[in-house]
Amino acid sequence: AQLVCSAAIDVYGGYGYCSDYPVEQYFRDCKIASIYEGTNGIQCLDLVGRKLGARKGADVMNLFGEINATIVKVKQIEELKKYGACLEEAYNALIDLTMHFAQLGKSAGFLLPILNATPYMEIFGDVIIGHFLTQAAGIAQEKVNDIYIKRGVDDSKGKRRALIHEDRDVAFYEGKVASAKFFAVEVLSTIKAKCEAIKFGERVPIEMADESFTY
Repeated sequence: AQLVCSAAIDVYGGYGYCSDYPVEQYFRDCKIASIYEGTNGIQCLDLVGRKLGARKGADVMNLFGEINATIVKVKQIEELKKYGACLEEAYNALIDLTMHFAQLGKSAGFLLPILNATPYMEIFGDVIIGHFLTQAAGIAQEKVNDIYIKRGVDDSKGKRRALIHEDRDVAFYEGKVASAKFFAVEVLSTIKAKCEAIKFGERVPIEMADESFTY
């Protein structure tokens, strides 16, 4: 939400920063989301330090199982196969990183999961959002395909697009599919690289001397 509102301010230019337009208020209003119930930083540490190991990892594994079920189902839908593959790649990268953190927690490298708690939670959140968007897209694609069949609309893009303007249900379902596709390409496709960056094990933030910030 903050990124969307920040971009909206930029659209207005300098005026967006002023109260002449409502987006500056929206930006301040949504900022609270990263503060209440514990700041994002605290929640990140809680995720890595407590939630992942809760009930010996059973909770997070149950969640991963739900995501995998979505991947299996969506990859059976022709229109969504490659987008399901994007979710699968991100999902596998997250699992691999989570297992990597578990191993580090048993060794002298236990500080690395703490150091990377914030990017880890962002990755975790992106995969979960991708899961829900893809899950919704799978349902929507099946629903809209049924409508196309009942209405006798063939695969002609022009005819289907025309129906979007005429039928609110079609517009709704196609919107769900489009959102999932966009998120898969723009966000999920970056997850693997982010996980690899964390696994690199860079320790500069905790090893750099304070004096180095001065000169």
